[in-house]
Amino acid sequence: MSPDRGIGVIFSDLLGEVSGLVRNEIRLAKAEFTQTVRRMLMGLVLAVVGVFVLILAVVFLLEAAAGGLMLLGLNFALSTLLVGIGALLAGGMVLWLGISRLKIGKLSKTKTAGQLKKDAAVAGVRAA
Repeated sequence: MSPDRGIGVIFSDLLGEVSGLVRNEIRLAKAEFTQTVRRMLMGLVLAVVGVFVLILAVVFLLEAAAGGLMLLGLNFALSTLLVGIGALLAGGMVLWLGISRLKIGKLSKTKTAGQLKKDAAVAGVRAA
């Protein structure tokens, strides 16, 4: 540091360095966000394709089950009715379990919500 530099020049340099650091941090955050979004989109696309293939597999398995019942001597209508009722019961149970886990009360009692309330209390902000 040269003794002939004034405090204004030093402060100006410091301000320039800080603003450059902030700009670099913002660029890094944008790059990380973009990378995360791309990874999530790829995961979503793969999940959708997987669900589509699984639905096709279930359809073929249900057809095979109906065909197996027909080989046991049941007619086509009764075989497909029994397989349809079984699939309806299984799907209904899965749907009921899924809906029971989506209760609104369970969502509001998360650790994050509790931590946010603690942080607000420490900061002196009153929660509404």
